[in-house]
Amino acid sequence: MRIRRSRSVIGMVLFVFCLTGCAWQDQLSAEESFNRALSGLSGVDNFSFRGEAAIRSGENGPFQQSLAFEGNLQHHTDLTLSSTNKDTTIRNDKVSADSVYQADGLTVSLKRKEGKWSTLSSGHVEEMWITRLNPLELLEYIGNSEKTVTQELGAARGTKVLRIELSPEAAAHMVYGSLDQQMKTLGERIERKGDPLYSEDPKVRKRLKAVWERDYNEMKSMLSKADTVSVSHVTINKKKQLPTKLTMERTLFFVDEQGKTRTETLLSDVTFTGY
Repeated sequence: MRIRRSRSVIGMVLFVFCLTGCAWQDQLSAEESFNRALSGLSGVDNFSFRGEAAIRSGENGPFQQSLAFEGNLQHHTDLTLSSTNKDTTIRNDKVSADSVYQADGLTVSLKRKEGKWSTLSSGHVEEMWITRLNPLELLEYIGNSEKTVTQELGAARGTKVLRIELSPEAAAHMVYGSLDQQMKTLGERIERKGDPLYSEDPKVRKRLKAVWERDYNEMKSMLSKADTVSVSHVTINKKKQLPTKLTMERTLFFVDEQGKTRTETLLSDVTFTGY
């Protein structure tokens, strides 16, 4: 009888501990929950994720590009991103198969050094597209940016769903940083021997460089007058205090060369597994 009572008491203690632990977690503010999940994720050495993304022009226009991808983190700093030929659900019934971004089977390796993710491969256009979707870099940027974090209602049992909206300045800086790096990489490729954009004819290289400079300056001018809205939703496992899902909708409002107001939206959806 004593053994049974001891076991019963232990069971009650564990049950009460679980209840108090869950209650303590529920007392965290939305931003505290996000920071704890981000800190927890940074301490995990190995895990995986699957995602999909698409770009849309106009508020209800067709998706121009879409891509399914997966990632695998090892040793805390080594990340492999790979595109897949999976039919993405993010674009179902909204775009024809001809619009799917053709980057199936592409693999890019990244390394985190001194707080930044660096690409270890050639930096071609396809690779730049997929590195923009690195959810770890995105979460780090969100964590260091000015933002508003609120908790959504109706989350599944055992989870929290946080809505995170970046300040207009932080959202604009995110877009500018990404596009600026892509343009600079293109400019470097024009001068890189062996690259498909490189020409042995110096006159051809000069003309290409002139076109690049024109487009680069136009892009900077356009972005200086553009408005950006970036809203993400992070689902957190309350027991592990780690993110299980990240969705993002980032919309750029700009005026084109004809003076017309345009919008471009990047949608992404990532699920984390393996921890």
